[in-house]
Amino acid sequence: MSDEIHALLAPLQEMQQRHQQRLAAYKNADGDVIEEQYTEYDDARHESAIEASDTLDTVIKRLELLTTLPVRRAFTIAVTGPGHADGERPWLFVVHATDHIDGYQTLIQLPSFQHWLTDTDTSHADAGLVPSGCHPGTGAPGTYLDLRHEQARTLAEQAPAPVAAAIPAQPAKPPCRSR
Repeated sequence: MSDEIHALLAPLQEMQQRHQQRLAAYKNADGDVIEEQYTEYDDARHESAIEASDTLDTVIKRLELLTTLPVRRAFTIAVTGPGHADGERPWLFVVHATDHIDGYQTLIQLPSFQHWLTDTDTSHADAGLVPSGCHPGTGAPGTYLDLRHEQARTLAEQAPAPVAAAIPAQPAKPPCRSR
């Protein structure tokens, strides 16, 4: 799980560094905002905050996937694709899953997998699961298509908006009678 947390943390650190560099352009040597550039600085802060906010939902979903029971972890899913009949190796996709069946069910719902089917002119029937090629974890970088981030983003987009806790209303006071 440590590897997955590092994989999640690295792009967040890059985003933070990018935001800090962008905002630094509007500051003087003392770190104060240059008065003539305050509007541009505010715009940059606003755009950075929007990107960070949009990213937060996905990060939360990825962390939830790592901590749910049963434990979902990186799982490599092998799928037949173009050239399979000619001996080509299966395509490898990585999602968070409990096992290869859960991973395949997750995979076939992701937009990138649907695009892959279209781009490779492969039908759902031809994109069969290859259980012997599936395994927990990932292979060497570049040997698989990592869809974990998309999986978390898709889940975040599908999740219902949090409902604000209802504050119990104070009972209405009975009307006062005038004397």
